Amino acid sequence: MRPQVSWTTGDERRLIIDEAFALLEDVGMRFGACAALERLAEAGARVDRKAGVARLPRELVERALAGCPRDVLLAGATPELDVLLDGSAVHFVPSGTPTRTLDDETGLARPSTYEDTRRAVIVADAMPVVDVMWAPVGAADLPQDEMAFAEALTMLEWSLKHVQHEVTAAWELEPTLAVCAEVCGGLEAFRARPRLSFVCCTHSPLGIGGRFLDVNVEMARHGAPILVYPMPIAGATAPMTVAGAVAMNVAEFLGVATAIQLGAPGAPLIMGAGTSLLDMRAGTFSFGALETALMCTACVEVGHELGVPVLAPGLATDALYGGVQAGYEKALKGLAVAQSGADLITGGIGLLHGAGLFSLPQIVIDAEIAEMVKRMLAGAEFSHEAVMADVMACAGFDGHYLRQKETSRRLRDGEVFMPEIATRLSWEAWTAGGRDEVGRARERADELVAAADERGPVVPDGVLETLREIVSTALAARRAADSC
Repeated sequence: MRPQVSWTTGDERRLIIDEAFALLEDVGMRFGACAALERLAEAGARVDRKAGVARLPRELVERALAGCPRDVLLAGATPELDVLLDGSAVHFVPSGTPTRTLDDETGLARPSTYEDTRRAVIVADAMPVVDVMWAPVGAADLPQDEMAFAEALTMLEWSLKHVQHEVTAAWELEPTLAVCAEVCGGLEAFRARPRLSFVCCTHSPLGIGGRFLDVNVEMARHGAPILVYPMPIAGATAPMTVAGAVAMNVAEFLGVATAIQLGAPGAPLIMGAGTSLLDMRAGTFSFGALETALMCTACVEVGHELGVPVLAPGLATDALYGGVQAGYEKALKGLAVAQSGADLITGGIGLLHGAGLFSLPQIVIDAEIAEMVKRMLAGAEFSHEAVMADVMACAGFDGHYLRQKETSRRLRDGEVFMPEIATRLSWEAWTAGGRDEVGRARERADELVAAADERGPVVPDGVLETLREIVSTALAARRAADSC
């Protein structure tokens, strides 16, 4: 017994694909002045250099799409930690990197710090359900040019899992490649087993920063997997309908994928589905709305129809604290997106307020929700042995199944999911404990941070010092250039 859910029909998926192709051919995509725009022109796109717009023939996009591998390896420090995006499993990853944190002690939002980033990485890494690392919170107390490198080095310092990151400017390329070479044993080793992948966000509607794109093309040339992440907002930067927002998301992915494949043939790409909507009553960005779940499930199924792996936000909420709303929004959207077969689910772990607010104990809570989602997807065994007819016959009318060896064996084998944060205690036992879900999660997070501090970083001291030297040298050169 396994859940079998299809959110879209074949005709609906083909409709979205056809509309996306037509959008790129008729309206085009704005790239601005960049090397990618020139390559598109050479490949047959109709280019308006003054506007920085390229209109892409369907044949050109289809050729580029054919070069995208379906299976993408996100390598960990060891093969046991590898994540292969081949459509066989759902994987979870934090994301968002907001610069505001919900303070555990005051209950108020405050600017995030580097220590928040460090603690977040430690706790997220300790969650078995988290397969890939993405900094859950940004260090707002650091200068802007230091923040991204600090996040990357923190993930490498405290986690052996695959790291997703972002390179935004050309000056970051050389030190980023040096970091990749150092942690992998050279750039050829990185190409074979990429320990880091990179996020390339579009500018909805139908745009992307050209220089930013050129940077990601260069990373792709060295074998880095690239997550092309459209983020259309229904009703604001995309049509307000589910179908319209999905078509926009798919068109933006295809436009950027074409540009990357022209510059880095065979580049491993992941389609992001960052669709959201504008709440017309509150005037706010909504990531946890039910319609965003429908958008994401459609994007996943369309992406798979196109033959590429897909990342989609699942554990998303618009709640401002870890209460009832956060629970039901994260669970509903998370289960729906997981049922669609998303290769990576984000949205994300430890985040509130539409991915704009970080909460450390929320990582622990969200990890349990993710574990529950995976348990639901696993279904149940239906077989003669699972029916346990022989045990029923042995127990008879007055039998006690607690005494049966098969009961304990099945329990040990994981027949029943056993939560750590949710409670199944009696009222008396629960009140005697004196903690609610958030309190238990906060205590667990503190224990994990303390244990990691006692153990120390997972990367050898020599490697860590080299990484820091790479970054400090690049920052010094950058600041010297700016001062001239």
